[in-house]
Amino acid sequence: MRVAYMAVAWGVALAVTSGCTVAGNPVPGPGPATLDVGPYSRNPLLAPAHGSEYHGRVLESVRMAEIMLNPAEVDQALQIPLSASRAVPLPTAAKAAALLANPVRAVLERHGMLAGFSVGATDTPSQVAIGGGRLLQVMVLRFPDAAAAQRAAQEIDTVDAAVSSDNVAVTIPEYPMAHGHWRPTVPTVAATVAQDAFVVSVLAGHTSPDLNALITLARRAFDVQVPLLRDFAPTPPDRFAELSLDRDGMLGRMVPEAPGRWPFPVVILGDLAENAGWGSLVQARGIVYGPRGAERFNGTTDEPVELLSINRFDRLMRFADAATAQKYFARLNTPAGRVEVPAPAGLVDVRCTDALNSSDTPSRFDCLLRHGRYVALVFSRDYRDVQQRAAAQYALLVNSE
Repeated sequence: MRVAYMAVAWGVALAVTSGCTVAGNPVPGPGPATLDVGPYSRNPLLAPAHGSEYHGRVLESVRMAEIMLNPAEVDQALQIPLSASRAVPLPTAAKAAALLANPVRAVLERHGMLAGFSVGATDTPSQVAIGGGRLLQVMVLRFPDAAAAQRAAQEIDTVDAAVSSDNVAVTIPEYPMAHGHWRPTVPTVAATVAQDAFVVSVLAGHTSPDLNALITLARRAFDVQVPLLRDFAPTPPDRFAELSLDRDGMLGRMVPEAPGRWPFPVVILGDLAENAGWGSLVQARGIVYGPRGAERFNGTTDEPVELLSINRFDRLMRFADAATAQKYFARLNTPAGRVEVPAPAGLVDVRCTDALNSSDTPSRFDCLLRHGRYVALVFSRDYRDVQQRAAAQYALLVNSE
């Protein structure tokens, strides 16, 4: 699953820097029927009427992205999303335990965890080692009721602390019901608190074992996250399967993984890291984020994204209007380690690149393109296929107008 990290490079580039917009009159693009789209359709897919209970758990978890804090709201230095798990839905206990500790899975299952979401950021590029930089991972888990959440919060801390005999209990000022622990020689603190039917779990990291700094970071995370929970309108569990599979037709406008195959929502657990909380690789596919979820995934940008859909490594972003999308597209930089290659002939506002050092990965080639208020990014391991996918993506956007 290491191949997924290649797609993350564009995630950093999509947190765009300053640049210039493209001047002049818009250039009309080619007619969709004239493009080589290979086996892919030029017409949008229609979503199935409903999914399964599991699909609903993923979608409910995605809805929770809209109430997640931005780590930079806690500490302005935390601007760099954690590469492997920067913003991910956690629909099951197994997925949540990958970012906590494996023994916690039984606790979450016992108390009926329903959905969850996690965000994380650091102040240091490529930060992976303990003490290599400041970091913050915040997880919100939903349970059937407040009583279950209270029991789960306490047991999560107890079970996690028992993983090492060196762990020592800590308290979080202003949160007497919170539970926390740390190892005095390790610059991290884990803290958990229940609020209504939710559990907020925080992992704070620093460059040195400064307990005061770690506790302060955890408390500030609670200060920002807990009030946001009041804005969430939970879907009753028996209606999870009724949640819409495609908000505003975003996924239907994307090139599917295989021709005609609907991208049902799924969360995939890849590499498990020794340092739970920021190294495990968790990916979601077949999902659509709202504006806050898009910001959690992409990072803060000058041009706000209204909707962001993700399938495979591919992404489709919708902006308020075509002018805003054009400004966003014009600011994007080619990520380090990738070189530009010819794009499909005739397309306007398109750039394709090749990651030369990853010859056999699904994300070796990519094409970034804009049409109207949409910006899309498609990947493939094959150069001809990525050109056909880019052409098909353009055709889908034109034909969905």
